[in-house]
Amino acid sequence: MNIDEIYVSACRGAFDRNTTMVRLVDWLENVRPEHPRNDWEKKQLPAIMPHGLFATRRQDSFTKHSGLVHIDIDGKHQDHGFDVDKVIEGLSWWPSAVAVGKSCGGNGLYALIVVHGINEDNYHKLAESIIEEIEIGEEVKCDAAVTMNLSGLRFASPYAPYINLDAIPYKL
Repeated sequence: MNIDEIYVSACRGAFDRNTTMVRLVDWLENVRPEHPRNDWEKKQLPAIMPHGLFATRRQDSFTKHSGLVHIDIDGKHQDHGFDVDKVIEGLSWWPSAVAVGKSCGGNGLYALIVVHGINEDNYHKLAESIIEEIEIGEEVKCDAAVTMNLSGLRFASPYAPYINLDAIPYKL
């Protein structure tokens, strides 16, 4: 799979119902907003729908899967002593990790995992497998609700992510 050719839908914030197609790597490398001061500002940040292309923000407008599973790990759901940088380092060694970075608030992280043969029909099964592997391997609790939401958003972060252009698709 050519990581350079992954396209996803993007919008101008949580309340924007319109989407536009963007090249994932360009978006990850170039969209750097200021750090949001509160939840309202966070929801105004540009965002992508990492699981694919959508005609609108509605899940029923899904048109094409990106080949990715979007993993979200919130710092507030972790045990005391959670080190976001340590988990980012650990996940960046995953051969299937296309991108790993800090969330826009800085106390959580996300990972975009490329998956062999993923589509709308088998998405949940494959995502559950990846969540389980990450939770065991990194000793964290993933936000499964975000991962399982096919039309979920990933807000732009002021922190530059680790990007792996040579990612090898995960096989179940």
